[in-house]
Amino acid sequence: MAESPDSHDLDKLTRWHLGLASDSGSSFPVCALFLASGDDRRAHDIFRIYRAAFEELGAGFHDLVIFGQHGVSSTSAKLVPGLGLSGIPIPSLALITGRDSPVCYTTALPAGVLPEEQSEEEDEAPWKEALESIKGALIAGRTLSLDGVNGLEQRDLPSGTLAESVGLVKQQVETL
Repeated sequence: MAESPDSHDLDKLTRWHLGLASDSGSSFPVCALFLASGDDRRAHDIFRIYRAAFEELGAGFHDLVIFGQHGVSSTSAKLVPGLGLSGIPIPSLALITGRDSPVCYTTALPAGVLPEEQSEEEDEAPWKEALESIKGALIAGRTLSLDGVNGLEQRDLPSGTLAESVGLVKQQVETL
């Protein structure tokens, strides 16, 4: 029997929280959070592009996570307001820099199917420009800044560390 979206996303939230909480001084400069639904094939394809790049760059599980992949869940419903992301469309990408004093950048992701041959418009998509900035900073050994990426909206996250914010969401979901 297939795992329910609630069970799947709660398990993923638990693993994400454990990874963030046990990550002491990780050198990976960003956490990419994908929020999608089961029908968002294009967002899933973009997640896979990020996963391949992040794996090559040495990221851990907790540096790249997707929720809603198998359908709408109570975890996704609590995660959005719990991380100060109310009002973002689904699917979206949230890029969170700075584990201790997190800064979040969001962008909506396209629906549908990612074309085999990407158009010029796709090459300039905020998610793609952000990924190029992340790769460039890590390869060059410089500090990551996403401030100059067109199409990213900076948002405030709740106070505290990313691990603390995710832990609070986890507690809320577990009490449902």
